[in-house]
Amino acid sequence: MKNILYLLALVLIATSCTQGYTLKGKLTGVEDGTKIALRPFALFDVKTVAETVLEDGEFTFSGAVEEPREFYIEIGENQGRYRVMIENSKIQLSANLSLQSRGQNRGTYYDFKEVEVTGSESHNYLYSQLAVRDDLNELYKGLMDKFKKSENLAKEAEVDADKAILYQKECEEYQKAEKAFFDTVKKRYNQVFIDNKESFWGPLLMMNLLSYLTPEQRKTFENMSEKARNSYYGKMAAEKLYPAEMIGKKAPDFKVVGIDGKEQSLQEMLKGKKALLIDFWASWCGPCKKEIPHLKENYKRFSDKGFEIVSISIDKDEKAWLNSVEKLALKWPNFRDSEVSALYKVSAVPTMYLINSKGEIIGENLRGEALTKKLEEIF
Repeated sequence: MKNILYLLALVLIATSCTQGYTLKGKLTGVEDGTKIALRPFALFDVKTVAETVLEDGEFTFSGAVEEPREFYIEIGENQGRYRVMIENSKIQLSANLSLQSRGQNRGTYYDFKEVEVTGSESHNYLYSQLAVRDDLNELYKGLMDKFKKSENLAKEAEVDADKAILYQKECEEYQKAEKAFFDTVKKRYNQVFIDNKESFWGPLLMMNLLSYLTPEQRKTFENMSEKARNSYYGKMAAEKLYPAEMIGKKAPDFKVVGIDGKEQSLQEMLKGKKALLIDFWASWCGPCKKEIPHLKENYKRFSDKGFEIVSISIDKDEKAWLNSVEKLALKWPNFRDSEVSALYKVSAVPTMYLINSKGEIIGENLRGEALTKKLEEIF
């Protein structure tokens, strides 16, 4: 009898672990037929795990996770997203979406309003911890409002000596206030990391609250428990905190389909070339566009000598990508493929890798004059 009860207990445990999740959403303000996608949270671009379309204002996703995982519910083609924490349970989400302009002819996006999520304790916990950012945003807004008058004072200071003295004093006070604010940010964020250092929440919240991870944040990460550091999100954070040296290594091969519909591999692109620059970019990326004149100059100067540029866009909107390629008059091969950016662990654009004829990476994020000098060494 005891053995039977024991076996039943094991079955119940196994069943509860494998029951999976069901995420049902109800959205207003969005047309039926709109694509809804589920994409895992990551520090670089990754593929969606599921896609569907809105029907009668509703959508459903189902699957299973080993432990609570962060995902984004994405609307249309790069038209807005909402962060949700998924666990193996029945989760309900409702929201009212309003269409907003990005400004400067950059299209529109859906803003999530009146969001309600039930059935996911981890979702509630995530947002309780992220609330610190909202508090700090309000604090910073108050700081900006307090010193807003300095903008007008700056203009008056150009022609009035007394106002110039007053403006100088205002600047000094602002610098002190700004420093105090960022000290507060650091203190408040560090407390969140300390409070969550025993589990995957520690590294996950680091990646959510900090704009980017650099070796400077290693101490915070190293103060977390071994369990936290070895968790799924701990390993993800470690990839950015302890980046692998790419220079000198073989560039990962890949295959992509170009605008002309033809498939090409990296090895094929390298044939007959002395150097090839992989440029990861996006149509909405200002710094990417700023770099294009330098790329054109180097392409014009070195392409006849065996230099090639391959631009790979991380755009989700194909039309926006094609329009930018045409508008910017990019003459070298252009592709759009998020899988390649994930292969190269691209977490921000622009990201560039210079590859030699052997397929080895010989330069990383060389821009402007730095790229020109490197190409002069080669050619």
